[in-house]
Amino acid sequence: MLLWLLAVAEAAPLTFTQTDSSVAFHASASLHEFDGKARTFRGVLDPATLQGEIVVEAPSLTTFLGPRDARLSAWCLETEKYPTIRFVLSGVTGELAGIKAGSGGGAVTLTGTLTIRDVSQVVKVPATYTWEGQKLRLKGRYDLRWADFGIPDPSIAISTLYPDMYVHFDVLGHPES
Repeated sequence: MLLWLLAVAEAAPLTFTQTDSSVAFHASASLHEFDGKARTFRGVLDPATLQGEIVVEAPSLTTFLGPRDARLSAWCLETEKYPTIRFVLSGVTGELAGIKAGSGGGAVTLTGTLTIRDVSQVVKVPATYTWEGQKLRLKGRYDLRWADFGIPDPSIAISTLYPDMYVHFDVLGHPES
């Protein structure tokens, strides 16, 4: 048992991609609600130091409607100028024993810097984790106002986008090989 705990404590960081993980969002407008997702992202989490990051390729965001996606990419996110959305984890609080031990699960708060376009803010994201063998599943949701990140109002004459939305994630970290 002691050797297993030492192996977990010395384990390499965990990596995740869209292969068996998801980063998605939900927004509401005056005429409808819609969901979207990131088709391309990558991340890393070091359970020993509780440091990590996730990087979303901004042009990969889709709402599954071409004209809306074009406006999101070109007008709202200016993806040619700002090609990534980044969350850099700087701290974790809550039920940490399981993360460091490599077993169990719990509720945590992820603190880090979220950068969208050229605006960065320190945010706190409530999340849960569970170990699945040597893999760590992390799920959470963050509510945000898109205007807080300098994103222009994407509303059109026939439909107003409400300023509140949320991002939710379900990522599975794998040991680096």
